[in-house]
Amino acid sequence: MRALNVLFALLLIGIAFADISVTNYAASQDSFKPGGQGYITLTVTNPSSGVGKGMTGVLASITAPPELTMSSSQFIGDIETGGSTIVTIPFRIKDNAKSGIYSIAVRISGYSEEREEGSQSFYSRTVSIPIKIVNPPLFSIATDQKILTGLDDVNFTIKNDGGVATDLRVSINGTGGIALYGINQIYVGKVENLSSFMTTLDSRNVADGPLDIPLRLSYYDELGNPKSETVYVRATVKKAALDLLFIQDERIVTRKESAFSLRVKNNGNSSLNDVKITFLGQTFRLKDKNELNLGSIPAGGESSASGIVFADLSPGLNQVPARISWVERDVTKEQEITIPLTITSDADVGVYIETKPAPLEVGREYTLSVLVSNLGSYAIDNVDVEISSDVLRSLDITNKQYIGSLAKDDFSTVQFKTNVRNDIAPGDYSMSIKVRYRDQSGEWVTKTISQPITIYPPTTNNSGSALLYVGVFAILVIAVWYFFLRKKQRA
Repeated sequence: MRALNVLFALLLIGIAFADISVTNYAASQDSFKPGGQGYITLTVTNPSSGVGKGMTGVLASITAPPELTMSSSQFIGDIETGGSTIVTIPFRIKDNAKSGIYSIAVRISGYSEEREEGSQSFYSRTVSIPIKIVNPPLFSIATDQKILTGLDDVNFTIKNDGGVATDLRVSINGTGGIALYGINQIYVGKVENLSSFMTTLDSRNVADGPLDIPLRLSYYDELGNPKSETVYVRATVKKAALDLLFIQDERIVTRKESAFSLRVKNNGNSSLNDVKITFLGQTFRLKDKNELNLGSIPAGGESSASGIVFADLSPGLNQVPARISWVERDVTKEQEITIPLTITSDADVGVYIETKPAPLEVGREYTLSVLVSNLGSYAIDNVDVEISSDVLRSLDITNKQYIGSLAKDDFSTVQFKTNVRNDIAPGDYSMSIKVRYRDQSGEWVTKTISQPITIYPPTTNNSGSALLYVGVFAILVIAVWYFFLRKKQRA
């Protein structure tokens, strides 16, 4: 090609000083497709150095290869000495033309009127104009995988409805976030009709939604010219969501250090390796470490981890923010999640007992007063009190009394009618006081207190002596009145 251009340049230099010359020519395009059309232009000059007065009857005779359709001649006319004209010759390329470089031969001829009257000379010059015809590749690319989840093995099929492409290489064009994983381009080679290639696409940095994958194709056409173009393939990014179930095995008490155990079940289809959970913020934090390490969790399996935590959260169900990281196919991934955890109130009660009269004696009746105080940080609801003992017998319909709600630092008292059984011996015994309530987390809590009690012997004999003393004293008073005071009154 380069030698051909040099030859044409030498030809132009050689004819530049003739009586007629072609000083310039060009095709309308660098190359043409089969079935296309274009034109060539030539600058025809009558040099001022000529000895004649001018050129007359200038004609362009055209010889074209069969792949091109064009006129065989074109009349130019007269060109004065030192003048020039531009000739445009249109052509059309046949649909079945093969790729190649074709030459159009253009012969410029005319007559020069000499200085002597009636004397003429015939001159002609021929130039060859190269025309490039190339059938370019016509690519379309498809894939059967329309959903991208992060790292995906994708098979692409290339269809070529045009000319042959050689040394085809495929890369990702642009900075939209999607990339080839592990390589920067795929070598496909020669593509005539159909070809395919497999690669791994990395869409982890792409937001979920529709995506046009920009595939840049670099190749050589049938004439060996380097070409490149970008073909877009439509897909949808939909990253696989973690399907995890979190199970809390230990109670977590608000505002207190608590032993914490968490089980994680993997309901997804992929195994997760090196799973770690880090809690975010200051309301729920681990005491001695920064994260829970659960190791590997196979699909359908579970793993657990434990630690000491401090939860500054309200009682009830809390969605605790956390970050989970794992390794999948040698790639580390992470995602922010929320873990549902039930926080238990620090509710507690104090119980105090009083009896009237006191002390407890065998066979006597008493009124027991039980005071219940809320010692926790939050209110408690549905509080009730139940007493039981082997030495006491309830005189009420039931041995349970209802209190209701107790606010923080609040208290309430309930009373029970009871008596000490006659068939027991004096001594030390115990009674059970059971307080049941519901805390702010919605959990029912039962606190049972074993209260020691002492039963004393009955004081029946002492009471009889006292009555005897009272009776004797009354008799003495009556006697004194009868024998002394009464007689004095009569006297």
